Amino acid sequence: MEKILFREEQRCGRARMLKAVGITVVSGMLLGYWFIRLGYNGKIFSRAFFIDSGFLVAIVLFLIVLILVVVLNSISLLRTRIKKDSIYVSYYPFKRKWEKIEVSEIFSYKIRKYSPYREYSGYGVKDHRKRGQAYIISGNTGLQLYLKDGRKILIGTQKTQAMAYAMRKLMGEEE
Repeated sequence: MEKILFREEQRCGRARMLKAVGITVVSGMLLGYWFIRLGYNGKIFSRAFFIDSGFLVAIVLFLIVLILVVVLNSISLLRTRIKKDSIYVSYYPFKRKWEKIEVSEIFSYKIRKYSPYREYSGYGVKDHRKRGQAYIISGNTGLQLYLKDGRKILIGTQKTQAMAYAMRKLMGEEE
């Protein structure tokens, strides 16, 4: 069995999950208010308007989206492994298979701070044309890999020092 130099599993933070739920609820309330304002006819609500306009469909879709956001945020899991010859990363449930990055593919690396929203438009598995691929679930620190084929990969971490130590061992900088 291969020795693991670094292992980390990150879940979505409660604050981010509450923020996602809050944004979804507020947008749903605005949608509902808009429909009510459209359906208000003097002093009475037009029952036919709510049925014909798809108000009930919109409410049901809103509830489904809210449930999906909460469920996907609660089960999201970023897993990172650094072994003696490769880096493995997986982002459940969106990318279940482990992505393997061989040490021979790595040109250079650095541990750096990043802005998830400004650089990658939020958290998750991101593929940005200029900034490269990113696996980020929480925080603002990660391992930036520069590969020999020109690709860039960012892997978020909460264990900065342990990851830096494992990378030095992986790259043969430390015995």
